Amino acid sequence: MKRDPTISIVVVVYNIPREAARTLYSLSPAYQRNVAPDDYEVIVVDNGSTPPVDEQIVRGFGDNFHVIRPDPASSSPASAVNRGLGAARGDIIGVMIDGARIVTPGLLHFARHAAGLDPNAVVVTLGWYLGADYQGFAIDAGYDKGREDALLAQIDWPEDGYRLFEIATPDECSGEGWLHPLGEANALFLRRRQWNKLGGMDEHFDLPGGGFVNPDTYRRAMELPDAQLVLLLGEGTFHQVHGGVSTNATREQLRQQLLKWDAQYEALRGHPFDLLAPAKPTIYVGTMPRPVLDRIARAAVAPIRSDISPLGDGFDYKMWSAKPLVKPKDPLVAELVELAHQEFVNRHFSETTYVARIARRIAPDEPEPQRLLAMTATALALDEPVSANFYCVAGEAHRLLNEVDVATTYYHKALVLDSNFWQAHIGLASLRLPGEIYYRWLERFYQQMAPNIVMEIGVADGASLALIRRPTVAIGVDPHPAISCPLHAEIHIFAETSDQFFSRRAPEAILARRDVDVAFIDGLHLFEQALRDFKNVERYCGRNSVILLHDTLPLDERTQSRARDTRFHTGDVWRTVMCLKHYRQDLNIFTIATPWTGLTVITGLDRESTILENRYEEAVAKFSETSLSEVQPDIERHLNVVPNDRTLVESRLKQVGVL
Repeated sequence: MKRDPTISIVVVVYNIPREAARTLYSLSPAYQRNVAPDDYEVIVVDNGSTPPVDEQIVRGFGDNFHVIRPDPASSSPASAVNRGLGAARGDIIGVMIDGARIVTPGLLHFARHAAGLDPNAVVVTLGWYLGADYQGFAIDAGYDKGREDALLAQIDWPEDGYRLFEIATPDECSGEGWLHPLGEANALFLRRRQWNKLGGMDEHFDLPGGGFVNPDTYRRAMELPDAQLVLLLGEGTFHQVHGGVSTNATREQLRQQLLKWDAQYEALRGHPFDLLAPAKPTIYVGTMPRPVLDRIARAAVAPIRSDISPLGDGFDYKMWSAKPLVKPKDPLVAELVELAHQEFVNRHFSETTYVARIARRIAPDEPEPQRLLAMTATALALDEPVSANFYCVAGEAHRLLNEVDVATTYYHKALVLDSNFWQAHIGLASLRLPGEIYYRWLERFYQQMAPNIVMEIGVADGASLALIRRPTVAIGVDPHPAISCPLHAEIHIFAETSDQFFSRRAPEAILARRDVDVAFIDGLHLFEQALRDFKNVERYCGRNSVILLHDTLPLDERTQSRARDTRFHTGDVWRTVMCLKHYRQDLNIFTIATPWTGLTVITGLDRESTILENRYEEAVAKFSETSLSEVQPDIERHLNVVPNDRTLVESRLKQVGVL
């Protein structure tokens, strides 16, 4: 005696011979995986097709395929579904109200398994459109059966049914339905007793196409006592283009239909239709094909509906945290955590792990290093990765710990792999010259001196100009300014070389006989140019003015090369300091050992001096022959280097009457 099938699936078709053939094949034993023909039956309900569906063709998909023809047929598929439910022999019954939907190969196997997980399981999978965009919009743009046939051929369907996800778009009621409430289910599986409780589909939804009968059925199923939503992850139904009442209607037709459907639903149910969130956590079942994983990950990380965050309100997607981060109280641990955060945001997970482990050793109970390690530990299981960035970050961590020798080793490892890795050069420079960076000194000069006029030679992105505040007026000179920082004062930018700027006496119109109170020279990093900029700027300075020279403490031979073959580059501006000391002994010159490459302060200026003007060529020739190797052993004396100490520097400036 032949046993009853475990699963029955009811498929409603109406005048879709091309589409129904693919749908039925996708439900056939030749396509479905891990399910035997005796395990299930397919009940095709022909809801008035002309000509009628050929029963022999349907039987050709398998002996477990049957055809029912309601007489008379209804314009709504609700009664057709109910006829199919009445004929079904399985205890688990699935309904596909639209027979134009190709399904994935594991639908029946996983639906059967999912229904067995809970006696009140409501088993669903998401609905998709073949092609890009909702099909109504796609049709407006020329999508048709021919283009759809080409898409299916492109993925070699039906060889691998899961490749359907590669050429599909989630439909209106699915969207991001793995993580958000669903609108309906185009493959809905319930046990027979649940269908009986529902009374099948409500045949009062009698509009052509059924109106909201399918969403209504899903909602009522979810409102059954103890309903448990089970969502099949890697399965789906894929709608084919065919000119249906709703799925393929034009946008204007769909608007008119929705008005009618809304009105009917509210008349029948007493309230407008809305989405129903599951009362219990969703159970997920199935496999995860790569295209599906891609869509789920995007839905979680960058949801289209920004009003609903699947990872929780306030989730920090940058730091991947559901709770606000608490900064460690220990300053050293806080710096290490900040470094780890920077690497985490940049997806450098080995670096994140390395730094977080150091922070945890220092503060075993601090939560944030532990949270980072819980996410990234797998990135650094045994050996350190060989990369310039890893070595540089490791060096930075040990620099923060004041482990100079270890940090130096790591920075040099980075430069062995990439001799132009500027972050490693910065690390080495910061080891050599610790303390406040030169930007902080500039800001202090601008605050304490309250200059009326500031002139900058070489403005780059405007970071130093941004430190100037009203009422100070600033003049910036750079042949290629690329201001990207917000400015807070009256700034005059001259996009030309400093030689051009001074040759045409451009400052005079702005200065109007006023002095340049502070000048910052950070232009072309060549000795002779810096010297020329100094003598040109000095002509517009007063006795209490200050000229600042940047990049006067070179890191090493390579980065001070005049050829500029490294991104981190000081050039030979250091020669300018030695030259001024030799030819202008009337000046007061000292160099602050501030990272990354020093800041030389020059006071005692004399606009009437002609020494540099008269002896410029001699000076350039004399000091161009001096090599860094000659100077390096006693560079502090040659450049009048003073510690990076605020009190000491302020004392010197007070002595010369600048402060």
